[in-house]
Parts: sequence; structure tokens; C-alpha cells
Amino acid sequence: MAKCKKKKHKEPSGWTKRCIAASLSPKREIFQLIFIDVVLMALAFFLYSVSHNQMALWSPLLAGAAIDYWLLGKPKRILERRKAEDENEFVHLFSYFAIYVRNGEPVYSALEDTIRYASSGMASKLQTLLTSIDEDKSVKPYLAFAESFSSLEIQQVMISVYKMSIEGEGEAYLRQFETIFESLAEGKRQERMEQEQKRYSNFNFLPTMASALSMGIIAVAIVILMEQFNHVI
Repeated sequence: MAKCKKKKHKEPSGWTKRCIAASLSPKREIFQLIFIDVVLMALAFFLYSVSHNQMALWSPLLAGAAIDYWLLGKPKRILERRKAEDENEFVHLFSYFAIYVRNGEPVYSALEDTIRYASSGMASKLQTLLTSIDEDKSVKPYLAFAESFSSLEIQQVMISVYKMSIEGEGEAYLRQFETIFESLAEGKRQERMEQEQKRYSNFNFLPTMASALSMGIIAVAIVILMEQFNHVI
């Protein structure tokens, strides 16, 4: 008997994986792209058939290409925004943690007190960290918590926190933690400023494209009217 071949499942593309990670429906995003492209292509050919003007053909097509590029980058932008929000919240929370340990609280107790300021998602991560510390006194729980962030500096901060937990909250370990944490906080402040500038640019992109498309259509309409007027004369 012939052996039945197992059907291989096609590996999702990088874009599809990013959509799923960003809580977007890949099918819905593709449908949106196709719908916009079909509408703009129909508009382009309609305007060209009426005016026989190259600008009438290319204006909607170029606008469609730009809009496609912007929409295809949507999952990546969402994931980058979430990553930035998580890392900014880490900095915000560990500012409280730093105050607690500076006032003499043990690391474990300071982490517990920090949870009250956290969002639900971050509170869950911190609670998992505390539960893991109860079961494992090594650096592994701290590194596992740091792995949920992509920043290497956060990993260094958590290693510093671990050292304070096992060596005591001495002045030398506290200074080491504060130096690493302040470097991280300053870096995140700079990143926030850059992201605000980038967000402002992205916010203006679609209105600019819509304005350009409108101006192109108006220009074509003027050309058509002028041609009709010349025929009448």
C-alpha cells in the first residue's frame, strides 16, 4: 500500500505573524488593501478613459502604492508602540522600586509594593516574577522577567536587582542599580521624544496623500472641462 503523505502546513509569512501578534486579522487587512487598490485602479482607468491624460492614470495608482506601503507597515508600528509602552512602564514602575530600596526595603518587599502601580499586564508579569523567586533563588526568574522586554539594559537592571537581593541592599549595590537604571531611563526619554516626532509625521501622512489625490483629481477635472469647452467652441 502506498504511504499516505502528510500534508505540510505552510509556514505563515513574517507579515502574517506580525498581524497576529498585533491582534489584527490578516484576512481583513488583505481585504482592505485589495478594496482600496481596486477602487483606485477603477478611478485611474475611468479618469484616463475620459481625459486621455497620463496624470489622470498615474495619480490614483501612485497614491494607492503609497497607501499600500503605509497599511502594510501597520502591524510593525503597533508592535513597536506596544514594545515602547511596556519599556516605558518598566521605567515608570522601577522608579518607585528605586525609592523603596533607597528607603531600606528588601528587594522582594519593594517588588511587591511596586505592583500596585502597574497595569494589569505588567502586574501579572511581576507576580509571576515573585512566584518564581519563591521557587528559585537564582538569577533565572529575574532573567525570565527581563526576556519579556527586548532591551538589553532592562536585563542589566534585573541582574543588578538580583545582586541586591542576595548581597543585601548595601550602598555599593544600590549605586550600581541606580547608575544602570538612570542610563536606561535617560535612553527611554530620548526614544519617547523621537517617537513623538515620528508619530507626528505618520499622522500627517494620510491627510497629505488624500490632499495630493484630491488635487490630482481636481486638476484632471479641470483638463476635462477645458477640453469639452474647446469642443463646444
